[in-house]
Amino acid sequence: MALTINITSEGKSSVQTPFGVVDNGVQQISFAAYVKVDSIIGNKNEVQAKVSFSGENQHFNKTYQVPVTVEHGAPNFIKQVYVHLKTLSEFENAVDC
Repeated sequence: MALTINITSEGKSSVQTPFGVVDNGVQQISFAAYVKVDSIIGNKNEVQAKVSFSGENQHFNKTYQVPVTVEHGAPNFIKQVYVHLKTLSEFENAVDC
């Protein structure tokens, strides 16, 4: 299981020159990312999930604290992480893949 999502972010950029740092203004990037759970560690109540985001020229990781359950019939921990991620506003338009 994995997700895909379009990510848009902006921030200030600067360039180091021999004359000092030159402000390069506000830059915006937008890319389609493949999102997958790389690892989980935790206990029967909560896991810490390391999630990777990969695009054409971008790659970064982010860690999420996710409540889980081990009740009879509950999905496995990894599936529970994906279900939880899709409840977060940053994954509002995420699609299963």
